[in-house]
Amino acid sequence: MTRSTSHSHPSASHGAVALACLLLLGASASAVSIPIVNHSFEGPDAAGGYLLETPTGWTSLDSNNEFVESITGVGMSGGDGLQYLGVENGTLYQDLGVSFQPGMTYRVDLASAHREGFTHGEVEFGVFSSDAIGTDLGTAGFMDIQGVWDGSGNPDGDNLWNVFRDASALNQIGSGALGRVSTFTVGGTAPTGNIVVFIRNSTGAARVNVDNIRLEEISGIVLGDVNGDGNVLLDDYAIIRDNFRMNVATRNLGDLSGDGEVDFTDFLEWRNNSEFGGLSMAQLNAMLQSVPEPTSALLVSAGVLGAATRRRRS
Repeated sequence: MTRSTSHSHPSASHGAVALACLLLLGASASAVSIPIVNHSFEGPDAAGGYLLETPTGWTSLDSNNEFVESITGVGMSGGDGLQYLGVENGTLYQDLGVSFQPGMTYRVDLASAHREGFTHGEVEFGVFSSDAIGTDLGTAGFMDIQGVWDGSGNPDGDNLWNVFRDASALNQIGSGALGRVSTFTVGGTAPTGNIVVFIRNSTGAARVNVDNIRLEEISGIVLGDVNGDGNVLLDDYAIIRDNFRMNVATRNLGDLSGDGEVDFTDFLEWRNNSEFGGLSMAQLNAMLQSVPEPTSALLVSAGVLGAATRRRRS
């Protein structure tokens, strides 16, 4: 099975934000796309309409009542290909026939859309091992599809109906409460079995509409990076803080040292590889409380860097 390799680089911006991007990247990582059969749910062909069937290449874990439907036929846009997948309950999965590799981060992104006039649920997605179907590895991604409606109670609802948007894009809106990507970082020992991607309606009743699922294998563990996005930021510290003195099973929950517990060793790895080396845990907590939006972490970092620069020059 072939994998296409791409390299991502931080985009340029202005002032302190550009400086923060360069300093906080931590390492350059290469991303390899792992093919997913029928990633945009083009089969079976609904011929511009609607079919109550399991998409080609996918398996139902339980009773799903899944369907494929024409994107343009129902007045939606922004998807990949001609059709999208709908799931009213349960889980679909696909064994990719590729084994997990040590020292890699697996990142899954997915698109969703709120169809105007319908009530929607929340979709979750991520990876299993073929030896443990139904057991999430790492941090599951999610999208609050109903939350797009500003009357839903989600603070980030923007009333953008009928447009498919990636979880990675939804995470950049407001507080980030509309969605996030799935990440699973492998330490020195990889799980047995093949990589399995899954899509799950986590609310059970209201439908979810999704399209264009993608999986990347990102090489290299960045020291201090908890969530596997290649950066060492305040959101990584927040995970360590929230799980401090707890026994956890994965790096994604804050165990950077791999000893099964989130402790001061993990905090030191994060701090020593971030731009917050001179700050105490109390100061970091205060900073997080003053800036609750996870998407503002980079801007906060830029402000800290700017202040440090000014102090050194004075």
